[in-house]
Amino acid sequence: MTNSTLDKTTIGFGLSAAVVSILNTLLVIFKEMTPPFKKAMADAMGHHWTTHGVVVIGLFLVLGFVLAGAVKPESWGADKLGKTILWSVIVGGLALAV
Repeated sequence: MTNSTLDKTTIGFGLSAAVVSILNTLLVIFKEMTPPFKKAMADAMGHHWTTHGVVVIGLFLVLGFVLAGAVKPESWGADKLGKTILWSVIVGGLALAV
């Protein structure tokens, strides 16, 4: 597989997806283990999943722009970014399963 160089925006939002994948899992676990927090999320927007979605999308966008401005494109190729995203999803899925 060719390891092509990606632009800063692609890398930033790819890394954001990887980070937010793990944070999403942690939020689900924390929310389910802390009923008052889950209730507060439900009260905030009508349902806890609505608030959850808004938080996750907001974090994705903020982190994407921040990381896009901070990353060095020459240090990230498509292979490395793809593997990073894949492993974050695997780790998040395993954590949720446990």
